[in-house]
Amino acid sequence: MGPDVSTPQKTPQTAAWNPRELVEELWCRNPILFAVAAVNAVLFVAFSAGIVLDPTTVNGEPAWLKPTKFAGSIALVSATLSWVGIHLPVQPRFRRRVSLIVSCGFLIEIALIGGQAARGVGSHFNRTTALDAAIGAVMGVTIVIVTGTIALLAVRARRGEFAVHPAFATGILLGIGVFVVGAFEGGTMIALQSRTLATTGPTVPVVGWQVIGGFRLTHFIGLHALQALPLAGYLAAGGRDSEPLAHARRMVVVAASGYVLILAATLTLGMVPLFI
Repeated sequence: MGPDVSTPQKTPQTAAWNPRELVEELWCRNPILFAVAAVNAVLFVAFSAGIVLDPTTVNGEPAWLKPTKFAGSIALVSATLSWVGIHLPVQPRFRRRVSLIVSCGFLIEIALIGGQAARGVGSHFNRTTALDAAIGAVMGVTIVIVTGTIALLAVRARRGEFAVHPAFATGILLGIGVFVVGAFEGGTMIALQSRTLATTGPTVPVVGWQVIGGFRLTHFIGLHALQALPLAGYLAAGGRDSEPLAHARRMVVVAASGYVLILAATLTLGMVPLFI
């Protein structure tokens, strides 16, 4: 267990970007979430190897592609929460509880997704057997609990006084808020039992996601607000060596507003087939 650095007033706004020092800093800030990030980083490599070594396909894609993407996403989210969470003015005990709930949820999620890939079946939208339906239900409940817990963390922090620049604090809170919206947007796909409502039309380069009638782009944009908006706040606050920008907090709010508009636009495009 690393040292107790739960009090934001004792934590600098920045840390060195040397990889080794970055890893050490993440460990010190939140050993629980860091461990989950590390486990999923290892799984990301292992699942990536599975894509190459195992010819099994699920719904036309390599069976290990989804576990690979989820392991990478969970590693990134866990590391981000470890990094910014220390700045949230909440009680250390509450932060630890949130970390434990989120970590357990993430581990359950990746274990079920990986297990389904090992069986050669889909993990989401799969009701072929009672077991598949039960696994899907557990994943759905788990992610709701995780997302709700992260939202509660932000709500509790909003009542306290941040020890970092207001622009950075605003970026952190807005980033978590939009992340929660993006995570719950996944519920749209669960309710529709599909990621897309259309199979034709423009797609996102490289990944091939549907722009019109698809929800994965919206989901992606929403989730990555957790990195984008705190980073915007950090830069507006002056980063490591610069002076804060004029009206820094206001600029972060404007940036977040633009981000939300993009999120809303992609969601609207995804729902177009429902109204045609």
